[in-house]
Formats: sequence, C-alpha cells, structure tokens
Amino acid sequence: MRRHLRIGAAALAAALAAIGAPRLQAGGEDAKAAAVMAHVRKALGGEQALTSVNALSIRAAFRRELAAGIPGGGGTFVIMSGGGAFGGGGSQVSGSIEIDVVLPDRFYRQESTSSGMQMTRIDGFDGDRPFIDMFSNSPGTRVTVDRPEDNPERAAALLKRTRSDLARLLLGLVGRTQAGMPVTYAYAGQAESPDGTADVIDVTGPDDFKVRLFVDSASRLPLMLTYSDVEPQVRTMTMRRDGPSRAAEGGAHGASRGDVTPEQQAEIEKQREQAGAAPRTMIEFRMFFSDHRETNGLMLPHRIARGTAEKTTEEWEIKDYKVNPDIKPDRFKVGTE
Repeated sequence: MRRHLRIGAAALAAALAAIGAPRLQAGGEDAKAAAVMAHVRKALGGEQALTSVNALSIRAAFRRELAAGIPGGGGTFVIMSGGGAFGGGGSQVSGSIEIDVVLPDRFYRQESTSSGMQMTRIDGFDGDRPFIDMFSNSPGTRVTVDRPEDNPERAAALLKRTRSDLARLLLGLVGRTQAGMPVTYAYAGQAESPDGTADVIDVTGPDDFKVRLFVDSASRLPLMLTYSDVEPQVRTMTMRRDGPSRAAEGGAHGASRGDVTPEQQAEIEKQREQAGAAPRTMIEFRMFFSDHRETNGLMLPHRIARGTAEKTTEEWEIKDYKVNPDIKPDRFKVGTE
C-alpha cells in the first residue's frame, strides 16, 4: 500500500493544508469550476460517451487493513467461538468486490473476503429502498445483520451512506454523480506539489454531501478526493461456551454471530448500545484514482485506494469494467425474498 501513499498523499499533503475556504461566486456554481469539470469529462472520454453510460459493472480484488473497517464504518462485533477467531486473523483482509450500477437509482455492492474473517457483505439501494445482507463463508458460522426495514431511522442512514458512496465513486470514474445526488461545483484553488499541480473543486449536494475533488492540471484526470466522515469504531467480542467475554478494540463492520444463548444475545446488544453512545470523531478520508486505461471508449482508473491523512488503508485492483451491461432488476431485490 506504500505506492499510492507516496504518489498521492505525500505529494499533496502540504498543498491540502494551504487551501482555505472555497472561493464561491454569487449564484452558486462558478464558471471556473464548470470549465475544470468540462475538461475532466473530456479527458475521461467526452461528454457524449459519458452521457451514454446508463449502467456500469466493476469487478476488483482488494486489500484492507482491519482497523479501517469497511465502507460505511460503524461499530463492529466479531463473534468468535471457543475462544478462537473463525477464519483466522491478521492485520489485513483481502478478497473480491462486485459493483453493479444502473442509473439513475440502482446500486449493488458485494464484498467477499477470502482471508481473515471470511464472509460476504452486500449493500446498496433500489430506488428509495436501501438493502443490506451478510453471510459467512466459514462452515458452522451463522452471520446476521440488522435489516433496514425493521428500523426507519437505520434505513434512512443506510440510504444516505450508500448514495454518498456511489456519488463519490462516480465522481472519480465518470466526473459526475447520479441524478439522485445533484451537486454543485465551486473552484477552491490550485494545489502544488513537486509532482505537479492539481485544480481543486469543492462538490456539494443534498444531505450534507461534501467532497473536495483534486484534478491533475496536466492530464485533466481525477487524482484524489477528500471527505469527512466518522472514524470507524472497531470492536471485537469473543464468545465462549460459558458466555461472552469483554469486548475489545479491533475488527470490522457488522454483526457476526454463531449460535448464541439469550444471555449472550443480551450482552451483544449491551455492547452495541455502548458503542452507539460512545463519542464519534470526524476524520478526513482520501480516495486516490490511478492507472487510467482506455476501456470501452472511456479512460477509467484501474487502481483505487482509500485512506486517511496518515496512511493508505485500502487498495482496489480493478480486474474488469463493463459499460452498459444488461443487469437484471433481480440483482437489486436483496432483502425482498
């Protein structure tokens, strides 16, 4: 993960601190920002080619530090039986990611880990209906997840998060967001580093959506975007035959359970409430886009990395893009079975 940190964060870190509040012109979106975004879309393949993108599929391999959580962050409970972690352990997990998008309002993301905690997690939205599911890839382990339909507040939070995740991804891939996340662009300045310069665009939208996009001044391609979100809160709980042990820091997002007794389930819920009540710190996240190659008439990145100001914690290696594939509506019916 050092390569992305060196060419991305190290080159722009000083410039990030030098850029202050965005210079907004009266009336919202300014002409300079619009011109930069027009150059971005031209470099990515041109307005006509990008406008014709109605669906997109991505298949990638990933590596992630356990402490980074997974998309969306949140509290984590990794339940282990017999005093040992199921599926092994380690400081990193790896696996595969599948993303399917049908514009304007369908998003499916599936993440399957093949090391460490072996499980599959699915989330996304179908119109205004968010969905999430999770299941174990380890024999004998049962995994459950809170359903958004059981809690309107949780459903609203999940829909907001997944819509924001998709908007940030699309900004880096095609230089625009989905129709359900209309945004405005404001020119914030220019970042300079030993490797070159980047135009900086502040992107704002509904539900407090805020992103700062860095565009390479030479290639006009998206280099990086930054945004603020709550710091992932990672908690691990060990389950033994005679009851649950004390929760400790470490792990990933979700709720993983084997066959638990009512007493053990009560302890899980207690730990969840404590995690939810704990103060949450807002931190800056960064996404890097690199290794752009021509794909179906578009210039798409084949490496995506995510991290904080301190380090890169996650890397994707894109194995395959499909532009305008035939994605069946049933793909987005998660949770309706």
